[in-house]
Formats: sequence, structure tokens, C-alpha cells
Amino acid sequence: MADYPSRRRLLHRAFGIAALTLPFASTMALSQSGSIDWQQAKGTSLFVGMNKHVYTDTILPFIPEFEKLTGIKVQVESYSQDEYMNKRLVDLSSGAGTFDVVMMDQSIVQYSKAGWVEPLDAYLVNPKFVDAAAYDVNDFLPSLTKNTFINDKRFALPITGEAQILYYRKDVLEKAGLAVPTTFDELYKTAVKLNDPGKMAGILLRGEKIHTAWNSSGFVWSYGGKIFDNAANPTKATFDSPEAIAAITMYAKLLQDAGPVGVGNYTWYETVSDFQQGKAAMYLDASVFMSQIEDPKKSTVSGKVGYAGMPAGPAGAMANTGAWMLSMSASSKNKPGAALFLSWITGKETSLKIGEAAGIGARKSVFEAPSLKKKYPAAWADATIKSMMPVEPTPGPPRITAIDEWLDIYGGAVNATILKQADAKTNLTAAAERMDKALARSK
Repeated sequence: MADYPSRRRLLHRAFGIAALTLPFASTMALSQSGSIDWQQAKGTSLFVGMNKHVYTDTILPFIPEFEKLTGIKVQVESYSQDEYMNKRLVDLSSGAGTFDVVMMDQSIVQYSKAGWVEPLDAYLVNPKFVDAAAYDVNDFLPSLTKNTFINDKRFALPITGEAQILYYRKDVLEKAGLAVPTTFDELYKTAVKLNDPGKMAGILLRGEKIHTAWNSSGFVWSYGGKIFDNAANPTKATFDSPEAIAAITMYAKLLQDAGPVGVGNYTWYETVSDFQQGKAAMYLDASVFMSQIEDPKKSTVSGKVGYAGMPAGPAGAMANTGAWMLSMSASSKNKPGAALFLSWITGKETSLKIGEAAGIGARKSVFEAPSLKKKYPAAWADATIKSMMPVEPTPGPPRITAIDEWLDIYGGAVNATILKQADAKTNLTAAAERMDKALARSK
């Protein structure tokens, strides 16, 4: 997924993301299909905890539809990234049961193993909550579905899928007479040619150590490397291989020679903002940012952006993928209501409405919908679904309990390479040794 916060920073940082206002239909027809008794939990209430995200802002206008359908009162609270992670951790680990439904990330490994989130398999096969034919669980993109399973049990349902794609200024490349790069070597040459220090960076990538972990992983796979020896059950860090070293060398070189000033502190917030303001010719990051970049009220480059897939390295184009998910708290005091909410919010019908409103989703049918392609750039939809379809070899975020250590150690090595504190080989070799010790401690 696009963002990996460190729980060590939960009490020390607050991103303070501004809420995004997105267009939506003011009235929606209540036409949920199937034979579910939607009124079975009438008169109850739900508390839904969310991270501030385009998905969160998009669903808010639809919540009254669910309340009318079910008679359940829903309170959605969204918080800045670090504040949310802290509140979620405290509530679920203590068993307080304040949250009934929570927005979930790669921490699903830790939360499921600790018993803090409810297995959903029994609910998905229960006709009281899910009409199997209408819901169509197989419609979720495979690369996102796999993130919801831990030890063959499903603990979450995907709500947004994202993959690395290349955003580029069509007008800038055309004026310079340059083709859209399809390989990393071409990307570097194009970025350097378009780089105009102080005015327009040739390329934007994340540079801050926590945030760079997601972006740079796609480079490693595209060069034929791996982050760990086994994505599902890692025992050894392998991001110090010759392939990984070559990948991070390229990642750092792109930013050193064609990135913006101060890029070592860039999270995805800064990269999106810079691209919206016309401060970069190209931007390689998560596909979910399209709606922000194409919003004419917030972006000066709306209508000027082209979309392409992940550039290829020696091993091909291996974009990183990620997903935000929804889970049910194991301590929820209203599990029937939570099950109905999950069934409704992640169902095909509501998912399409959300997709049409903001260009986001986790279902294949959403990205293939004519209504979505009519409203949003077809090239973006095609690039996104192409990148998200494979289950392997893009394993997504490491499925480890030592996720914080990985962010600090691996991300720190990439950041140090960008800042020229040492070369990629030196940084990654030392980091891999530290990561192996962290893995051993987490077993």
C-alpha cells in the first residue's frame, strides 16, 4: 500500500492530512439485491475508525444510505495517519471495543495473530449477512485478496487497490520531443533531460525513509531481487543482493540527478502536492492519487497528465501493489451490524458507486466498468488493473510482525543512499544484517 507508518512514531508525528472533497451524487437509490434482512440489527449503532484517505472522504456521503437501509446508526471517525494507528492499536489491543470496524493495512499480520480482529470466513458464507451470488467474492483483484488472508483465514476485505504507475506531463514530454519511458534506463535519461532545478524536477519519488520502503520495493523486484527470502514467511533479508543493490542505486540516482531539493524528506503528501502544482515532469507512485491529480479545483495539471505502467528493469516491470482493507474488531459489541456494514460497503453495488465518485476500488468489475472509464482517463484504468492483476511476483508489503523494524531499517538504508551518506551496497548490507536480527527476535 501507499503508506507505511511506524508505530514508534505514533506519539511523535502527526501528518495532519487535509480532508479531500470529491464530487458525488447527492441522492442514491436503495437497491441492494439479494434476500438479506437488512433490518435485522435495526436500532443498534456502529463506530467505524478510519485513516484520513480519499476512500474515507468518498464514503461519507453514502453512509446515510446504509443507515436508511438497515436502521443502524453509523458514526465514522477519521484521524490523521499516526493518530489513527495509535487509537486503533490501543482500542483493539485492550479489548475496549470502541471500534466495531477498522481500516486495516499491513498490520493485519500482527492484529490477526494477536486475536484483535475477527475472522470473516463464517460471515461471508452466512446468507444472513451476504448474498453470495450478488456479492461475488471472486470479483476482488487477486493481488489484493491475498493480503486479507493469514494462515488460510480471511481477516479483512479489500476496499482500495493501488499499484505503481507512471504519471507524466503530456505537454512537457511532447514539447521536448521525448517518448514515454518504458524502462528504468529510459526513465533516468528522460528525467535528467527534463530536470530544471528550481523550476521543475525531472521526476518525483518518495525519499523519506518510512515512505520510501513501498516505492523502492517495486524497483527491487523489477531488477530481479527480493526483499526477503520468502514473502509469506520470511527468515532472512535479501535486499542486499546484487540485484537489489542495482535497483536502489537507480532509485537514488534518479532523485540525486533529477529530483527536487529536499527530497530526502518527501513522503507521498509532498510528492502529490508538487505534481499537482506543476513542479515535476514525471511522478512514479501509487495509482490511487489520480483523482487528486485530475481534480481541477486542487491541481494545476488536470487534463495534462498521461498514464503508463511501471517501467521495466532487467527482470521486467514488477510494480508494487497494496491495499487498504476493512476488518471487524474482535471486541465489537455489535458484530451482526458490523457484518452487514462490511457486506454493504464492500459489495459490488456500493463499490461501483465509490469507484465512480473517486476512481478507487478493489474489484475488477469497478476498474472495468464503462462508467468509470468514461469519467476517468482510460489509460489510467488500464495501467492500474494491469499492474494489480498478478498475484506474484509482486508480493506487496512484507507479511511480518516486525514491520516497524523493516520500515526503519530497510527504508533507512534507501534514504541514506539517496542522501549519499554511503553507497547502496554499504547501506543495504548493514541493513540486511540488522533486519535478520529483527526477524529472529520476532519469531
